[in-house]
Amino acid sequence: MPISKSQVNQGSIDYCKTLITSTRQIYDSIGSIYCPILNEKVIFNARGFHHLLYGHDGTPRNVSEKIYKLILFPLAIPTIKNATFINEERDIEMRINRKKNALLKKGKTYALTATVGRKKPVTVRVIILKIGVGKLMFWSIMKN
Repeated sequence: MPISKSQVNQGSIDYCKTLITSTRQIYDSIGSIYCPILNEKVIFNARGFHHLLYGHDGTPRNVSEKIYKLILFPLAIPTIKNATFINEERDIEMRINRKKNALLKKGKTYALTATVGRKKPVTVRVIILKIGVGKLMFWSIMKN
């Protein structure tokens, strides 16, 4: 008997929920790590984890995007530790919190790239965010 599209979708949703739970446990246990190329600690806070699941405007990412980012997340720490240069820097304006009318504040993003993984090396880009004079925080991850 063939599998229906709704069964496949439900399987993806269930897998995504499991992945969110397991990744959140790992994420929360990190706290911060030192980034040699930026010569500063990068914190892993709730705002960064939220961005893995939601876009910059607060809209939920689709299930496949969430799975993609959550599967790549374990490569974030080796990428931050092993990046040898800053691939890109961008000046940005960002709301200080997720509320619709929150104040905008100047910030900066740094794209760090490294080839990581032993069995199947992959080039990964991690985005680090700094709002105002605040601390560096993990923001996103993707294949380069």
